[in-house]
Amino acid sequence: MAKEIVLFVLFSIVHLLAIVTITKDDVFYLPSKIIPILILIVSLFRFFPSLEKRGKLVAVGFVFSLFGDSFLAIPKEGYFVPGLGSFLVAQLIYSYAFTIDSKIKPLLAIPFLLFGSSFFMVLAPKLGALMIPVGFYISAICLMGWRAAARNSITKPFYLGLAGALVFILSDSIIAYSMFLNREMDRSIASLGIMITYYLAQLLIYAATKREELDVQSVKNT
Repeated sequence: MAKEIVLFVLFSIVHLLAIVTITKDDVFYLPSKIIPILILIVSLFRFFPSLEKRGKLVAVGFVFSLFGDSFLAIPKEGYFVPGLGSFLVAQLIYSYAFTIDSKIKPLLAIPFLLFGSSFFMVLAPKLGALMIPVGFYISAICLMGWRAAARNSITKPFYLGLAGALVFILSDSIIAYSMFLNREMDRSIASLGIMITYYLAQLLIYAATKREELDVQSVKNT
């Protein structure tokens, strides 16, 4: 796992440098953005048949994240909603993955419900035609956070997965803030904040999945 993480971090830094040195129109921009997630996908799919159900779901979630990254990196109008839709599917898949060993635990939903509804009400006047898709996406990301918090096994993978979910919510909040609430925000600064938190979130979810897979294999081999 260490080699994949090193590669992921290195290529993530490459994209962060690309954000401040080139534009989205540059042919190098899209590859630099998706390579880090592609590394995680390849790492999981190499062992896909032997993965537990959660691992397989997370791997598929990474694929939809890759689609979302690709759509959002296209410097033309009309690709935001497909990108948002791809990430919405990824969040629903992650939610299902986190639900496999969890109970409902409705009280844990309250902070996510409060955050999601409050944030949506702040955004709503600025959303226009995007109100419905953004509303669905906020619901999905908060659902993912709730399900990550509601898992039964309080182990290292639990903390890694929950941290990943919370950082993902932070990343998407920065996107919404810079797109709808503060359009004057410097694009490079916003993009750096978005991508640093996004890459960290995906890496934490990946680390949680790999750690859990190793734990399961260790039990099977004893």
